[in-house]
Parts: sequence; structure tokens; C-alpha cells
Amino acid sequence: MQQLFVELYNYRDEWTELPFEQRRAFVTALPAALASLRERGLEILGFGVNDPATDRRAPYDFFSAYRVPNAELQREFEAAIAASGWYDYFEQVNVSGAALSPVGALLRNAALAPATGQGPPISPVSPYRKHQVTALGRRMAYVDEGRGRPIVLVHGDVMSSFLWRNVIPHLGPHGRAVAVDLIGAGDSDKLPGSGPGTYRFGTHVEYFSAFMDQLDLGDDTVLVGHDWGANVAIEWARRNARRVAGVAFTEALLPPFEWDDWPREMHEQFRFLRGPDAEAAILDDNYFVNASTESMTRMLAAEEWTEIVRPYAEPGEGRRPTYDWPREVPFGDDRTATREALEAQAEWLAAGSVPTLHLAAVPGGIDHIGGRRRDSIARYRNLTRIEINGLHWTPEDDPHGIGKALTTWLPTLP
Repeated sequence: MQQLFVELYNYRDEWTELPFEQRRAFVTALPAALASLRERGLEILGFGVNDPATDRRAPYDFFSAYRVPNAELQREFEAAIAASGWYDYFEQVNVSGAALSPVGALLRNAALAPATGQGPPISPVSPYRKHQVTALGRRMAYVDEGRGRPIVLVHGDVMSSFLWRNVIPHLGPHGRAVAVDLIGAGDSDKLPGSGPGTYRFGTHVEYFSAFMDQLDLGDDTVLVGHDWGANVAIEWARRNARRVAGVAFTEALLPPFEWDDWPREMHEQFRFLRGPDAEAAILDDNYFVNASTESMTRMLAAEEWTEIVRPYAEPGEGRRPTYDWPREVPFGDDRTATREALEAQAEWLAAGSVPTLHLAAVPGGIDHIGGRRRDSIARYRNLTRIEINGLHWTPEDDPHGIGKALTTWLPTLP
């Protein structure tokens, strides 16, 4: 996971008392000492002088800022600074941590999230080979790792099975991880002759159901879903309850659906998505895919973003899924078949027909702290709630938190 590192420093007497030639020799040797780290991805963002006119100025005259590709290299960099003798000559304080998005960091502050150490590294690439089956005449791709009880992972809008790459390693001791690319996403086929409404919720449910029939996973399946993928998973579980051992979900689209039940920052965007200019913005400019980073707490590495964008790289109908999905979201007094299906899902979950796990994000996105949706979910019977970190894209924000939560919950299932 990308790191940011900032040094704030002042001269020590030991530095000012050195002859100029010794000071010059010391600083000119530093670039060569950093060369191997720069070859491995250390990026110098800049050095600067702390302007005396700076508001609320820190008591340090100089600073430098770096971007580092991962925490392991960050620790090596810190050790290299100490080994260079730098601290013998400069009074310094350091600031470092994972590179978070502005909204991600600020909303964590709003939630009074404490400063915590970093967890395991987050891989920017997937090591998993994809398989294919034919469902309703179209190819659907999926990852299939491990043995035992099937644990089916279902992504939502914009994403693909790539979303689960850092969760899957946690599941090895507990079963067989199957992560699907929904129709039109990842390496699954796009639907021919597409236009508005091609990728409705009901269509995704049909193709996912056919996919599940092709895999023939038996009668002891666990489903794990995020965003619309959670609702696709819940719908399949509702229709096939005797084949389901449990359902886990995060950031699912569940009632209530009044405008005030959605985060305020979503209102303007989704009013735009329902308007006449949205289709061109999405199909021509990839608007909705590009907007996804606004709902993440961490900043993605280049490799991650490249893979997320890849299925939607070409302008045109290939981006149609990212147009239809957000327009399916119920707001206000919408009365649609999709809304009725989601309300039926909530009633089924509330009845406690199967064990469920709510992976509740802090501070959360569409299912945010203090919202009626979170309160409503908390009243479901047969529900376990485990908090994880993140906004909306929780498997990207906190995959290891999700993995640990699943490894706690899975052994409790019958």
C-alpha cells in the first residue's frame, strides 16, 4: 500500500560547526545512497523551506516529502536515514503512513477513528488464474481457489473478481473461494446489442443464477457480496435458501431508500446520473468508473487502477454496465421492480432465515454510521455485525479486515 513520508527538520549545532566542505560532502553523498531505493519506487515529491509566513507554522525550518510504494520499503528508508548519520546533524520529526484519499482521511476524523498501525500489505495485483463457464450462451469468468465449502464472492458496479484478491488468501483454511466476474464486467462477456436497461439488476441475477447452476456447488454455499454484488448474492440466497449456509454483505443496497437515507455527497451525483447528460458522460468519458476513487479511503497504486479500468477502457457500449447499475439505485418514492426486489430481500434477511454477517464499515458509505440503513440492518434476526474500516469500496479499503471478519464468522456456521 502506498505510503507518504514527511520529514521536518532544523540544524543542530553539530551541523553548523562543521566546515563548509564537510557539509557539502555529506549532502552530495546522499543522492547516491538513495539510488537503490529510488530504483525500487521511492519517489521524492520535493524539499522545501518552511515559509515564515505559514499559518500555524511548525517550529521546523525545512521539510521534505516522499511517496513510497509499500510499508516494507518505507521501513528500509527510515533505517537508511538513521544509518547515514543524518540525525547526528539535524533535529527532526517524521510523519508517515498509508496514502489515504482526502475524503477517506477526513471522514475517519469525523468518526473519531484512532491512529493505528498498518496491517499486512495490500497487493496491487492478482495472482489468480481465471476460469470460464458458459451461462445463458455467454462466457463468464471466475477465480476458483482452494477446496471445501464453497465461498462465493460477488463484486458490485465498476469492479470485478479483482476486488477480492486480498480477501481470498484469508479463506484458504475455511473453504473453496469462487470469485465471479458478473456479466459485462472483468473478463466476462459483454451483452450484444446493448442499450439503456441491458444490464438491469434482474438481468444480473439471471446470469449469476445460470453461473451458479453451471458450477453446481452443492447445498452448503456461503455467499459474500459488496455493493450491488451483495444484492445479487442475497437474491440468489433468497431463491435457493436450502442450498445456503450463510450470507455476508458489505455496503449492500437495502432499505430505507428516502433521499435522506443516502449520504448527502451522493445526491448531486445521482441526480446527474438520472439526467439527460449522464449517458454521454459515462459511455464517452468513463464518468462513473473515474468517480469511484472518491469513495475510497486509500489511494490506489497505478497497477490497481489499470486493472479496474481495463474492462471499460474503450469508449462506447462496453461501459454500459456502469450506466445501468447506478440508475437502478432506488431514491425517494421510486417504485420499480428492482426496489421491490430489494425490499423483499430486507424482509427475508430480517426474518433470519439463514445466518448473516454484516461487514459494517467505519465510517461507511451508503451504509454509514448514524444512518437509518445501518440501524435497520442491526434489527435483522440471526445477524452478526463486525466492523471494518472504509467508505464504500470496503474490499479495497480494508481487505484484511474483511478477511479476518470472515475467518471469525465462518466457523460459527452450521
